[in-house]
Amino acid sequence: MSRSPRLVRTAAAALTLLCAVTMLAAFFLLTWFVDLPEGGDVTGYELVTLDEEAENPIELPRDVENSFLIVLPAVAALVGLVALWELAIGESSRRTRVAVALAALVALVYYYGLMLYQGTEETRLSDLAGPGFYVALVGAAGLVLTGFWPIGAAAAVETETEAEPEAFPAPPTAPRKRWTLPFVWLRRQFTGAPVLVFLLGLWAGVELELRDGDSFVRFLGDRKVPTLFGVDNLLEPFSKLDFSGVLSPFFPSPTQEVDAPLRASWEAIRQLGEDFISAFSTQGSRDPGFFRVVGQIFSYDMVIYVIPILLIALLLARPASRLLARLPRGAALALHLVVLYAALYRWGDPNDYRELVLIYMGVNIMLTVSLNLINGYMGEFSVGHAGFMAVGAYVASVLTMIAFTNSSTFGDALLSPDLGLPFGFIIALIAGGVAAALAGLMVAFPSFRTRGDYLAIVTLAVNFIVQGVINNIEAIGGPRGLNGVPLWSTLTWVFVITIVALFIVHNLVTSTFGKGIIAIREDEIAAELMGVNTQRIKLVAFLVSSFIAGVAGGLFAHVLAYVNPATFGILKSTEALVMVYLGGMGSITGSVVAAVLFTLMIEALRPLAVLKWVVLPLILIFLMFRRPQGLFGFREIKLNLGGTKPDKSRYTLGEARHDAASD
Repeated sequence: MSRSPRLVRTAAAALTLLCAVTMLAAFFLLTWFVDLPEGGDVTGYELVTLDEEAENPIELPRDVENSFLIVLPAVAALVGLVALWELAIGESSRRTRVAVALAALVALVYYYGLMLYQGTEETRLSDLAGPGFYVALVGAAGLVLTGFWPIGAAAAVETETEAEPEAFPAPPTAPRKRWTLPFVWLRRQFTGAPVLVFLLGLWAGVELELRDGDSFVRFLGDRKVPTLFGVDNLLEPFSKLDFSGVLSPFFPSPTQEVDAPLRASWEAIRQLGEDFISAFSTQGSRDPGFFRVVGQIFSYDMVIYVIPILLIALLLARPASRLLARLPRGAALALHLVVLYAALYRWGDPNDYRELVLIYMGVNIMLTVSLNLINGYMGEFSVGHAGFMAVGAYVASVLTMIAFTNSSTFGDALLSPDLGLPFGFIIALIAGGVAAALAGLMVAFPSFRTRGDYLAIVTLAVNFIVQGVINNIEAIGGPRGLNGVPLWSTLTWVFVITIVALFIVHNLVTSTFGKGIIAIREDEIAAELMGVNTQRIKLVAFLVSSFIAGVAGGLFAHVLAYVNPATFGILKSTEALVMVYLGGMGSITGSVVAAVLFTLMIEALRPLAVLKWVVLPLILIFLMFRRPQGLFGFREIKLNLGGTKPDKSRYTLGEARHDAASD
């Protein structure tokens, strides 16, 4: 009985190889479409290598799409190599079998799923498809069966074996509901998987979108590829809602006359309700309803991103884990960062809007982490963090404009513009951070004697002081702002500086010095009695926090090409507070996740215009009621960045613990 699962999986590997070879033969040798207008009978290979500029091009019907045909031979070749490897080593794992089945499902969905829904009354698919089309379909279906068959057989064998009696049997557990079993299985498969495989899956999804995203979007009936995974299009059907007519009859303008304000307001409410209900249904090809938009976004994200990520994670989990286990810790972390940057760069490269959103995410991450150092780790309450950001933004902008650019405000550049990147920009950002750190001294010294609400008033006053000073300096534009800042903040700059900022904060809070920061949060008086120099720790924490906020302000100014003192008011400080408490105090990963989510929520609610500043606070209030500690309050996400080493417990004896349980 113990050898039956291995025999079943070996037979499944042989059948997998047979199905893969069948699919490749059907693609290269057999006829795929017959009786085409100009090309006659063509194979799958000829369709993939279709040359539209040839002397006698093959004309396909307009409703037949072959962009995804390349997926079939790619999946067949990949699965065939996996089957050859299994037959060579004589072993086959359950995870590999599942990956084979998912790969076959991908082939069926990506090509046959599209083709079965294509065709018009004039052109039927059955009139065009040749034997190669159906042979490859049978081969793909066979791969699905060979993938799931050994899993069921192995499970049956395991249930027939009798378990050895236990001295202390575990208490009975409640049976799981059937609908939760797939999610439980997925969790078991991906538990402990290195982050690298998910980043590689994201990169593969991005490449797939760049290659076939347009074709798949047209198949779904949409006009363009979703910019932010569809988040920005989700509330587009509600963009026509007009709330202005509800209260305007009661507060008319001087030139407006309203005879019956109550009746006019009621008509506006009735029209608003009708528009709200009609927004859920499709009104036309260019005016899709909410449910249709949700369906299109879900289908697109599942096919383009989710399925490739899961498939690559299943296939590469073990090889990647073994590779990372052999690498030094620094090299493994560098490999993760390189793959992450490659995926983000490829995702944001073809679209300026995507790159701008990624830059905003990086700036928000720096702003949130720097404020979390004060409010989360040290336990103080700072509400004027945007003031330090303003100092860094103006100092960096003035330096780059005076030294490296010709502007109407400061005249000709003092130095050659060629020196601006990278050295001039780095010096300007550091100068902006230093200036913000010096401004942070206005908060650091009062913090020696004030705490809680009183310190919050001090930080709020510093924010107003910074705004007032900038408004009264006409040399830098005053309240009009400063225009002509060079556009030097790119995704590469923001990514590198954000990683450096996270590295600094992480090393600070996990060091011996950082334990003093946490001790101040727990009990400042007790920390002083234990010999902790609380004034020195507060001074360093405020300086580091203000420096990072100043650098974030410098990056922010060089991506907008314009900086205005009104931008760094109490609203900006409130946004930083919202991101800190959304992610959870005392959590770096919580700050990163919250900054990303907050940026996406701002973009998702953009179709609602001014109403988004009503919906967004309501969402945050609901979240605070349900989870007042935030998403990751005082906790960090444990990520597997170093892989797992081979288990040697079977060869070595562990030392018994000296407690009652070991006896």
